Amino acid sequence: MMNSTYVVSSSRPKPIDKCAPIQDEPVMDATTAMVESFGEWQIRSDIVYLDNGAFGACPTVVVEKQQQVRRWIEENPHEFFERNYISSWEASRKALASFLHAEAADLVFTPGATHGMNVVIQSLSFEVGDEIITTNHAYSSVRLVLDHVAKRFDAHIVVIDVPLEVSEPDALLQRILASVTPRTRFAVIDHVPSRSGLIFPIKEIVSELAALNIDTLVDGAHAPGMIPLDITDINSAYYVANCHKWMCVPRGVGFLHVRHDRTQNIKPLVIARSPFVVNKSQHSHLEHSFGWMGTYCPSAVLTLPTSISYLGSVMPGGYHGLLSRNHDLTVLARRIICRTLGIPLPCPDSMIGAMATIPLPDSPGPEQEGMLPIQQILWKEHGIVIPIYSWPSYPKRVIRLSVQAYNSLDQYLRLANCLRSVLHNENNSMNERLNAWPLKTSNQSNTWGSSSNEHVPMEYGSACGHHAESGSDNSDCLAIPHRDIENPTPWALVTLAQSRIRRIMQGSFDSYPVSLYPTAGDIETQFSTIREGESHHANLELSRITYMLSCLERRRIPKLMAPVVARLLETEDVVEIWADSVDFLRNQAQILTRTITFDMEAPRTPDRFPTGAGDFIQKVIPYEPESQEGNLSLTFWLRALADFTSKGKWTLSRVTSFLQIHSFIKDPIGGLRGDIVTQAEVFALLFSKLKPEFEVAQYDKAVWEEVVAQLALESSFLSQPLIRGASYVHFIDDQQLVYSYVDMDQLARSEFACIDIVIGMIQDIIGSPSDGCSMAPIAVASSYPICSSHDARPVIVDGNNRTAAICFLKFVSIYGVPDAGKTDELREYCQDHGLGPVCFVDLYSVLQTLWQDHISTINQLKTPEVVVPFREVRQLPALITEESSFFTKTLVDGDESILQPVHQSIFATDDVLVAFPGKKQCHGRAKGFLAMPIR
Repeated sequence: MMNSTYVVSSSRPKPIDKCAPIQDEPVMDATTAMVESFGEWQIRSDIVYLDNGAFGACPTVVVEKQQQVRRWIEENPHEFFERNYISSWEASRKALASFLHAEAADLVFTPGATHGMNVVIQSLSFEVGDEIITTNHAYSSVRLVLDHVAKRFDAHIVVIDVPLEVSEPDALLQRILASVTPRTRFAVIDHVPSRSGLIFPIKEIVSELAALNIDTLVDGAHAPGMIPLDITDINSAYYVANCHKWMCVPRGVGFLHVRHDRTQNIKPLVIARSPFVVNKSQHSHLEHSFGWMGTYCPSAVLTLPTSISYLGSVMPGGYHGLLSRNHDLTVLARRIICRTLGIPLPCPDSMIGAMATIPLPDSPGPEQEGMLPIQQILWKEHGIVIPIYSWPSYPKRVIRLSVQAYNSLDQYLRLANCLRSVLHNENNSMNERLNAWPLKTSNQSNTWGSSSNEHVPMEYGSACGHHAESGSDNSDCLAIPHRDIENPTPWALVTLAQSRIRRIMQGSFDSYPVSLYPTAGDIETQFSTIREGESHHANLELSRITYMLSCLERRRIPKLMAPVVARLLETEDVVEIWADSVDFLRNQAQILTRTITFDMEAPRTPDRFPTGAGDFIQKVIPYEPESQEGNLSLTFWLRALADFTSKGKWTLSRVTSFLQIHSFIKDPIGGLRGDIVTQAEVFALLFSKLKPEFEVAQYDKAVWEEVVAQLALESSFLSQPLIRGASYVHFIDDQQLVYSYVDMDQLARSEFACIDIVIGMIQDIIGSPSDGCSMAPIAVASSYPICSSHDARPVIVDGNNRTAAICFLKFVSIYGVPDAGKTDELREYCQDHGLGPVCFVDLYSVLQTLWQDHISTINQLKTPEVVVPFREVRQLPALITEESSFFTKTLVDGDESILQPVHQSIFATDDVLVAFPGKKQCHGRAKGFLAMPIR
């Protein structure tokens, strides 16, 4: 690492770089203030530092002041802390209060904005069902503490979708006000968000929300020193910010301002003595609570007067001259970059300060080592430090400009040229990859665990009746029935999927329609899927979705989302414009989820699980589907297919958008939460070997649409985490069953077991001694449980009884058979193994029923040699499925109805007392199975 050197504006070295602007090019009408940099800073002279918004930067005079304060402290620490600390601390606080136009008594120092936000949010209490509103621009750490507090009080976080492209401040204000409901209790709003750099109309937001009796906590991390700031005029209940970013104070200094009528609400995160031992009554609750949080080095805090003075003297025109110059340079830099790249300005110039965010074309690859590829190139090849990150989500990305006195126009001209060059190279590279799929050819061995260069592994060739050799044509591989495949590599599963696609292309799918489970049922087979005179086999993904949207009204998109979909249908290309609406649809999905769970009135799971099913909510609350004349859902699905196959190149962005639409159609609430990045890569991988065949033959529109729909299904299935551990592929009739193993402790349960069936299974297992225990694989699907502390995990689709039986035998093998009515050992077992309340009730019910009606079985279970083999059991065989591919029925209160996929996510949680009654939901079962050992 090179040593830091002072940078003085009059002697800035000009690094040589192939992207540096040509000197003969005319400089745009820039003022002298924008051409020059100002002040002395300690930033390295060999880099272009354009990221003041991240960690700020200290002028040399402030660094020297801090060193001076440290020497003062170290000369006599006791004297300083006992005699000088309070007066010095007060001097800095008064200087800051004057700078912010605030009363010093309402202002205290914190280690930073994140700390201050935690103080306020964790000080407040909420009622069950209360709503806290924030926006999608909120800082990630703030979202974490909001989620933490919401979980504590069973409150709800409402995330308002605010696009980067905003026409005027009032549009932003109206979006926020539109999210307010009678349950809204609190708002957390940025003044200048880190992600977007937009200046929110914070005074108006605070005022409008206050009129509705809603307090606002303003996250002003970037505001002080960037824009004029009058905290008293804003009049928010709470205002938190940093001093190290634009005020140029050393890191570790932030502040919390609490309006005088709210000071009693606030409690510090650290409880410590007050430093105000003299004239205690003259100091506020806030001052006593935050004046001393334990021994620390206050040198950074004590540089505040120096920093504030520096802001007013660093350039002609004083502090307001600095604000104006930084804003003007930001506006000009943004225009240069947007014009260079052909990108429209996202918002008016008046809505940015010294920071601006610009959307870039989609990223060709995810982050590596914490940076997107383009950010790494700019740093490693051009010495440019600037943040480029995925937002609102990959592959979308943005670049954020930051301007401080040490920056100058030439740096942004250089950035514009470098961006143009890097993006041009990206585009060329992307076109090469899209013209010669797959996207990640060089990394296929890492991605799929195969070290071979062959496209088809030996076990797949053997399964199809002949051996595959490198470069052989396997187009006829499905001409004969399959043999089962033991320990398949993922490449074998890829090749099976490609073979299905190939038979669709060749028009021979009907002759041997082996398909992923679940396949079409009798009613689907009877449903004639006829479009434009072409008949589609019922097992095809196109046919199954068309049947679902035509015949199962509950599976259509929610009525709440219908206006967004209708507007998409008015565009020229729904796939191309989809990305503009996906975040809004995600927000609506969250609203529907909150509404459903709120209406269920399900209690939070207590620390001590209940012992009976009667404590659980078992009712199903569906969302209202659209019922427009003409079937809006089906129209949108068929239009997306048509647009994807006939309009535009298959870029990564279009593939991603189409896959999101496919997931959304099948599961409007949970479908947008999946791993689309991996799925897009698998989509490309599947198509890689098929592309040459498409190029040499002409296929009509109907075939193309069948192919892309099937590619979406196959890539979704293959991108599931359990696929990488697949242990067996079993073929029965027209079904391909992929088995894996799942950890018992990781399984989510949405349904109670049938106790009599579980006991019968236990009796069969212990009554048939053998070297090992085999069972029909349970069926599982990856799920994102709602209202849950768990991330994605497998949920049992079919097999609750088998799972409960093995789980009980393992419990008995460890603890023995407890006496009737005893729960301590069972509670400890469930706690140690992460088993939820549904499992606990099942096991408790089994134990009680055994003691009441099956004493002979109890005596068998007390025999060590009977149960000891189950002590080391960890995994169960499982059939891998996808919940959204089932048309699940439920029978609750005597009425049979179709479940929506969101219900599996809601009922699969361990954190809320909800569960289906045993045998009251039906997914259907495979046409056969292969018994596999537990292990």
